[in-house]
Amino acid sequence: MDTLGVALLGLDHWYAAHDLARQIAESPRARLVAVADPDERRARWTAETYGAGRWTTDYRTALDHPDVQVVATLTSTDRNLALVREAAALGKHIISVKPMALDMAGADLIVQTVRAAGVLLFPLECLGRLTPDRRRLKQWIAEGRIGQPLRFTHTLNSSLPQAWPGSTETGWWTEPARVPGGAWIDHAIYEVDTIRWLFDSAPVSVSGVVANKRYPDLGMEDYGVAIFTLAGGLTALIEDTWTADRGYGFSRREIIGSAGAICEDTSSWGRVSVRGNFGHEGWMALELLGRGHAGVVEHLVDHLRGEVPPIATVEDGRANLAACLAFYEAARTGRTVTL
Repeated sequence: MDTLGVALLGLDHWYAAHDLARQIAESPRARLVAVADPDERRARWTAETYGAGRWTTDYRTALDHPDVQVVATLTSTDRNLALVREAAALGKHIISVKPMALDMAGADLIVQTVRAAGVLLFPLECLGRLTPDRRRLKQWIAEGRIGQPLRFTHTLNSSLPQAWPGSTETGWWTEPARVPGGAWIDHAIYEVDTIRWLFDSAPVSVSGVVANKRYPDLGMEDYGVAIFTLAGGLTALIEDTWTADRGYGFSRREIIGSAGAICEDTSSWGRVSVRGNFGHEGWMALELLGRGHAGVVEHLVDHLRGEVPPIATVEDGRANLAACLAFYEAARTGRTVTL
């Protein structure tokens, strides 16, 4: 494999689609073969902006292209199952939208299809595993710099999604038939994967609440907070919202241990505070530690060349969705749900 041929199948999740297209354009080891989307304007603009070989309104045209080894299925979640099954049947490796299915029945079908085809499916919510920031957190925890991890907290205050850059419409994210939930799962699924990976532990129970604090007529929650208990006993609180003004928001993580703490502020301040076995105490700019973004495209090239194992698989996508759906059941019933 000289260069990895990639096709974008759908631009509904345009945030991820444009980032992937940029990664491909910047990589000497990959090329964007095709962009497919039912909206001709979106498909053409993306292809021309990022140097794709072609654009089309027909997914199958891109799927069937002989130079395509990997497809990114970035449609709305309700359409993902059918696309994944078609791509896997053709032996294409897959970067899948998050969440990858509406329910566990759909997730199980995806797992079965991918396993039977012998292809890799990389769940989009696992992207954080590849970033220097997240890898550094995992290393610090493994080295025991804060002792035994006791509590993890994530808070994200975000605004309503946009259907397309500059649009005032919210798009598929706020259509209940096309997604399993609203503001909470939109970003919390990334953090569910983060806690599973950082602490090498699975959630065993969850409780929490959802609410409409700013948009009572939205049709799905604009606020949610979950409290997970992991198999090792750690407590993880994950709070996500769509209640911020457009263009404003912040994201923070705290990991409290028996002998220290890490507080990471990844919003515009870009800094981390540490206490424990670090040789330093207090705030540091993340840029001083080295940030960057080791993207999924380069990782897939390395994996498909046999140089590294996959850092995430379809089973991770299933586990992340299962935890998120358990949260929604807990919020709906007002009780703690065992996973």
